[in-house]
Parts: sequence; C-alpha cells; structure tokens
Amino acid sequence: MEFYEKLRKLRKEQGMSQEEIAGQLNVSRQAVSKWESGNGFPETDKLLLISNMFGVSLDYLLKSENPGEEKTENDGYYVNREMAYGYLAMKKYGAGRIALGVSVMVASLSFTMLFDNEVGTFLFLLGVVAGVAVLVLQGFKAKRYEEIEKQPLVFDEAFLREFRAGCALVRKRCGVCIAGGIVLIIASFAVNVLVEEVINLPAQYQAVYPVIWAIGIALLTVNGSEIISHNVIAKNKEHIIELNKEQKSSWIYGTGFLLATAFFVAVGIMTGNWNPAWVVFPVTALVCTAVSIFLGSKEK
Repeated sequence: MEFYEKLRKLRKEQGMSQEEIAGQLNVSRQAVSKWESGNGFPETDKLLLISNMFGVSLDYLLKSENPGEEKTENDGYYVNREMAYGYLAMKKYGAGRIALGVSVMVASLSFTMLFDNEVGTFLFLLGVVAGVAVLVLQGFKAKRYEEIEKQPLVFDEAFLREFRAGCALVRKRCGVCIAGGIVLIIASFAVNVLVEEVINLPAQYQAVYPVIWAIGIALLTVNGSEIISHNVIAKNKEHIIELNKEQKSSWIYGTGFLLATAFFVAVGIMTGNWNPAWVVFPVTALVCTAVSIFLGSKEK
C-alpha cells in the first residue's frame, strides 16, 4: 500500500472530508486531492502534521507495503494515546445516552402502577417514545473510532503498559457499581415479597420498583460498557475473539426483547392490567441467555 492509499484510507476511517484535512494542514483541497490520487506528495512538515492528526508513525506513512507481503505480529491499526482516550470518552458518552434511553423506558412502567386507567397507559407509552427517541438519536451519532473495535491494534509499548496498569482500578470500581446495580434489582423483588406479606400497603407502592430497576440498569450499562471499552485496548486479541462470538448471538437478544415488548404492550392494553405482565422481561433475558449459551456450545 502506497502513501496516497494510506492517506485516503485514514481520512475515510476518521470520517473526514478533503476540505477538513486541507483546513488543518493549511493547504488547498486540490493539494489533498493530488496527494490521494498519487499525483503529488506533501512536504516534510505536512507529513509530520498528518502523522499527528491520524496518530500513525512516519514509518507507517512512508513505508510501501506489497499486497502479497506477509504480515508480522506487529501489523494492525496503530492507536496512539490521544486516540485511545478519545475512543474511551466517546464510548462513555454513548453508554450514558443508552442508559438514559433504556432507564426512561423502564422507569415509565411506574405510571401503569400509579394510574390504573388510560392515564397510566398514555404516560407509559409517552415514556417509551421518549426513551426510544434518545436511543435513535444516539444511533445517528457519527461512528468514530470504528476501526479500533474491528481489527487488531498496535500500540506504543510504554503506553500499553501504563494503560494496563490503570485498568485494574477501573475494573474494580466498575465491578463494585455493577454489583450494586444487580443488588438493587434483586433486592427490589425481595422487598416486594416482604412488604406484601408483612405490611398492607396500597398497590401503588409498587411504582417505586421500576425506578429502582432503572437505576440498576443504568449502573450495569454504564459500568459494563466502561469495562468492555477498556478491554478493547488492554486485551485487544481477546476482544476480537469475543466480538466475533457476540455478533453471532446479538440477534437473539434483539429479537427476544422486541417480542417481549410487543407482548407486554399488547397484554397491558387488552387487559388494562400492567403489573404482572412485566415478568416477561426478566424471563426473556434468561431465555435469550440460555439459547445463546446453547448455540455457542454447539459450535465448539
């Protein structure tokens, strides 16, 4: 692969236009177009700027690679410190938006428990629409750093050692938060049994449970995503293997929860009784997990 091919590839991977590259390098768009077509070559100072802009080495930019050349252990997508932490920041922001969207939908179940009429149904559906809107908007966000998640990575050894050392603290902190989210969800069911058996409270008190579930789900989503995104950097080879497995089973969860949501809404609207129907969601999670494990075991 020649320089002009690498430049074009790097620009497209970052989702940048020739005008944006030209602006950052203080050259004309025509100059960038000539470089990418192989009809020109940037000066040394521009090469240094391109190297810093895309987080690749000068050796990578200048060294020609033959299509049939065998790859070595060091071949891969080069990621420097700025790109790595930029990727982590993007994933953290995205996880927060996803957690917000899902939590809003789950918490809106409270309305069906507070209002045993059309008002509860309307507010619940309104909450679902709001949550879906947040998720859809997040889905339209520009997909930056896609290459980091899809192929083997190459790092500076000093940075990788430093990053891996800090990952232990991240995993410990996130592990505590994930455990807290799980405890909140499980405890809500235990408290429900205790309250029904010991204290005679009106049915509306159950409206607090979806809020607890929403908090627990938010903790699981944000902290689980943080652990995964750190593992993408710290354990890149293992991540690629797990990514291939997840891509084969992700349709199970997508289909399962889509059907579960349709079932929940249909039962609630037809019977006007939303309280027992929410059991379909934890049951769906268990069934999808069991099916995913079963199909994974068949491939071994």
